[in-house]
Amino acid sequence: KPGAWVFAPKSRGMATVNREDLTANRLLRLPSAPIRVEQGDNITLILENTHYFPHTIHLHGVDHAFSNNDGVPQTSERMTMPGEQHVYQLKPRHAGTMMYHCHVQVQAHMMMGLQGLFIVEENKPNNWVQTFNVGAGKVRAPSKGVLEDYVQEYDMHYQGIDTSLNNLIQTSNDPRQLAKKMHRIYDITDGSDDYFMLNGRSFPYTLRESLITVEPNQHTKLRLLNGTPDVIAFHPHGHKPTVTAYDGVEVNPANRIQRDVFTLSSAQRIDLDLYTKDDGLNSYGEGVWLVHDHAERAITTNGINPGGNVSQIVYRKYLNKNAMAKVEGVSLMPYFTPEYYQGEVPSWTESDPYGYWADVAGRDVSTLKDVLLIIVLGMLFGVVLLLLKALYACLQGLINKMTGEQS
Repeated sequence: KPGAWVFAPKSRGMATVNREDLTANRLLRLPSAPIRVEQGDNITLILENTHYFPHTIHLHGVDHAFSNNDGVPQTSERMTMPGEQHVYQLKPRHAGTMMYHCHVQVQAHMMMGLQGLFIVEENKPNNWVQTFNVGAGKVRAPSKGVLEDYVQEYDMHYQGIDTSLNNLIQTSNDPRQLAKKMHRIYDITDGSDDYFMLNGRSFPYTLRESLITVEPNQHTKLRLLNGTPDVIAFHPHGHKPTVTAYDGVEVNPANRIQRDVFTLSSAQRIDLDLYTKDDGLNSYGEGVWLVHDHAERAITTNGINPGGNVSQIVYRKYLNKNAMAKVEGVSLMPYFTPEYYQGEVPSWTESDPYGYWADVAGRDVSTLKDVLLIIVLGMLFGVVLLLLKALYACLQGLINKMTGEQS
């Protein structure tokens, strides 16, 4: 399985559950936790480097001073080496959806997962912001500024995994060897993502982690970040949200547009107003509506569909007791099995129980063998028909004979 790195909130305990169980601490998960601060506050951000490579933090789009504070080794500060720490000071004057990421060997470190949302909330009286939103997704405690216009808020962080990069960290315990492989041998221009994630998960686990649950006539704020090296085409079924901000800059209300596909370039952020008024424009009505990147590679997992960053907008009346959508299509259960993504389950098993139209899944295809099988089966079928015809003629003869004797 591919590995990843994250910026994680400092906590007590180990990176794993214990010395014997290698399960990661729950705070160590993709994506790097979204951070929220308030506009005008004096912020101290301390990077403690417990990793085996040097790192920095670049506050992308966030208002901050330059000297020793921009996270770029070539211009503003030296790298934070393993075992060291660096203190970033800022007082953001502008509110909006920003991001943060490592600026050391960006082509590798950022793609390994060292990136996250950085949200500067509007300054409001008695405004207690949710500093970390571990795992992204629904914001449990939206700010007062958000609640003035919206009922709820979701963080949506899109990422990809290129196994030719992410598998490298499992090939050696020597940081020098890893540095050579990741920063000199690996070439991002030859790379291509194999896994596509929303908030650190791929379908079907996005349905558990990143389900957007709504009620009719609600305004829901969506904050989107494209953390992949490719363009994303965000497409919600059944709805046409309104864009309210690009890269932390508010769009003039007179210039706001509604679409059902929004494109985000790498590192771009957009804010959307998802309004669930059933008027044929904002919403087509209640139901279970798919949400996905319409760049078709992104709805696969290692080439297998459905997968990738697919999620859903689900109206609450369509939720079951397990907080999953009550769907009217095929069962989702096969998608929760590793066999499906190993190519061992036919593509449309649920809709084709007898396998008439199914692909062959895990077994090899032999055209000649299949043709011969069809010929043999056809011949057997013909023989059976001949036998039935002969049996019918025999029975008919016996009946005629018995009828003649009775006469």
